[in-house]
Amino acid sequence: MPSKNKKNFKVLILAGGYATRLYPITLNVSKPLLKIDKRAIIDFAIQDLEKIKGLNEIIVVTNNKFYKDYLKWKKELKLKKKVAIINDETKTDASKLGAVGDMYYTVKKRKINSDLLVIGGDNIFERGLSGFVNFAQEKSPHVSIGTYDLISKFKARRYGVVQIGKDHQILDFQEKPEYPLSTEVAMCMYYFPKDTLTFFKEYVKKLKLDTDKAGSYIKWLMVKGKIFGFRFKGLWLDIGQVDTYRKAQRYFYHKKKF
Repeated sequence: MPSKNKKNFKVLILAGGYATRLYPITLNVSKPLLKIDKRAIIDFAIQDLEKIKGLNEIIVVTNNKFYKDYLKWKKELKLKKKVAIINDETKTDASKLGAVGDMYYTVKKRKINSDLLVIGGDNIFERGLSGFVNFAQEKSPHVSIGTYDLISKFKARRYGVVQIGKDHQILDFQEKPEYPLSTEVAMCMYYFPKDTLTFFKEYVKKLKLDTDKAGSYIKWLMVKGKIFGFRFKGLWLDIGQVDTYRKAQRYFYHKKKF
């Protein structure tokens, strides 16, 4: 889908975690740099981002342990768009800033004063990014998130579950519930209009709330104002566990073969 968005914005790719659930695979390799079909996981998002108009900078936030690996990755990229690698200065899983912490750290360090698209570096999706940006900019000044219908409530229990109204507004959010309200789950895909970026400081510094789970932040933002959901279609994989990583490898192996 051609990009129709008119606003300039930046994108932040989250790569600051230590992926302990994938040990020993990720002991010495950052999860977004793991290879699938000879491509790093992060490259799937980069490929789509290259096509989007209005995007003026791609920022990757990582930790001190893998910072040099991302500098090497950046050097090998062949992109026309500006790319920046940010070191959040953490060295262990115990000291990590968490997803929300890394968002706040980057916004503050880079003095970001424009709309911000945030993508989890371990997400693989085949289509929908341009559509999401168009949708989110139409819903501005409200925050928008990417969603996906897993069909199964059993599978949805591993994710943040959302309930969406007819106008695409998020009506409820459950963090990994035992009894999901729906089969629709939140992806690690967020569009924050620039006027909402100030909420990071209030959440992290003033209230000192949970900075590890992005879903907790989204649920908190629902009190501040409306949040809208855009459903992605086609393939979506959240590489959070070994079984999902193996599934992605098999999928792209067979896709390439046949």
